[in-house]
Amino acid sequence: MANTTFTGPVRSENGFQHVTKNTSTGAFATNYLNVKFDFVGMTHAAVSAGSGVALPADQVSTVNFTGAAACSMVLPAATPGTRVAYVQRVDTTGGTSTLTFDALTTDAWVTGSLIETRAADNVSYDTSTATEGQLVFTAANATTNFFTIGSILYFSCTTKGFWHIGLDSAKDPLALKGAFAFAA
Repeated sequence: MANTTFTGPVRSENGFQHVTKNTSTGAFATNYLNVKFDFVGMTHAAVSAGSGVALPADQVSTVNFTGAAACSMVLPAATPGTRVAYVQRVDTTGGTSTLTFDALTTDAWVTGSLIETRAADNVSYDTSTATEGQLVFTAANATTNFFTIGSILYFSCTTKGFWHIGLDSAKDPLALKGAFAFAA
């Protein structure tokens, strides 16, 4: 396709893809655009941390997880067009308990997804595999967690059964603690 200019909005029911061609092999790598979406058309609710808490589709959920007790959040079924936003509402300074996101038993992360982690007090990334449908954050009992007040996890689906994930975390240079990891 040639370069094209549009004067109206470009719309897609299943997301937008950017592809890069490997010059050696000719294989295409697909990148989905707008994994970190805006909140237009979504609702908002303050949600209490707990066990098996549902995160509704098309909702921005602000959650009060502190690290003092384990918390598990359940995503809705991964159907194309679904967006879910988790916003950390309070500081994660209360302990070393885990915050788990469950993509249901039939859904998973897009294979090869990356999530930032600071398990060793520096920036690193964990990569999802085909069998993983959980994401676990382990807080540090400190005021220096990188996933803290105002941090956002973006979950979006463009292919049935698979979630894309995006992260906006603390930008404080002293926010070095805490670890994310994909799990089965």
